[in-house]
Amino acid sequence: MRVSVPSWEFDLPLCVRSGQVFRWRQSGEQWIGLADAQMLRVTPSGNRWQVLSPTTENPAALLKHLFRLEVDLKVVHYELVRRDPRWAEWIDAMPGLRLMRWLSAEECLFSFLCTPANNIPRITGMIERLCERYGEPIAQENGTTYYAFPTVERIARASEADIRALGFGYRAKYLIEAAQSLQQRGEGWLESLRKLPYNEAKHALMELPGVGAKVADCVLLFGLDNPLAVPIDTHMWQAVSEWLIPKFKGKSLTDKIYREVVSWFHERFGEWSGWAHQYLFTAHLLGEGQDAIA
Repeated sequence: MRVSVPSWEFDLPLCVRSGQVFRWRQSGEQWIGLADAQMLRVTPSGNRWQVLSPTTENPAALLKHLFRLEVDLKVVHYELVRRDPRWAEWIDAMPGLRLMRWLSAEECLFSFLCTPANNIPRITGMIERLCERYGEPIAQENGTTYYAFPTVERIARASEADIRALGFGYRAKYLIEAAQSLQQRGEGWLESLRKLPYNEAKHALMELPGVGAKVADCVLLFGLDNPLAVPIDTHMWQAVSEWLIPKFKGKSLTDKIYREVVSWFHERFGEWSGWAHQYLFTAHLLGEGQDAIA
């Protein structure tokens, strides 16, 4: 099925280059996006995006979900600038940036376990190889096979040596142990964290192997729709200390300071903290180049 979506509602290239997702690629003017076991082909057509999918009969609904198209960006911009006028500069530079939403919280968790001390191109390659090795094929076009993200069960049964061979290094152990831990907690445990307050959900996530504060916040923000999550990695920390809170300049990001920064966002932006984070993070990421993101 082919559908069209107004292009002025979001800047697709900016969104997918902003470090929120890792399974989108550009092919000419077309963008190919993979999420869990779904695939999208998105092509510009005048002032609209033409959307096709070989895996779902309603690609528009999938696109709407992934890019949060139900959210009015004008309202987002107004609320952020009202709370801190400094955000006007970043919004003006990136008016079509959206806070993206993953289709699967499990895929979000395993993907962000790949991010510590890493960069976006390398993370993208690692995840693609993981899908090719352990995921099921979902579509084949022009001689290319596209794969679903592996299930928890497949990752839990994988050998550490096999995943290391895919370029994961020490992260291989954490992927397998996190998958096994999810199995022990039972089906639906990860999704159940949506119902918990921010701090409780974050604490629960950090009990999983390999999950620190930043990865937990990424899963909460992108995978579990928690608007209070503020992931702080290298780029975010530099942006905060250099552009926002001068007293932190030259200091290291300790656990205590991490909590202070999150509290600063909560006090200033409340339920808009996740959106505020994404504009600040992307401004620094794209301004400094896509180097280490953790």
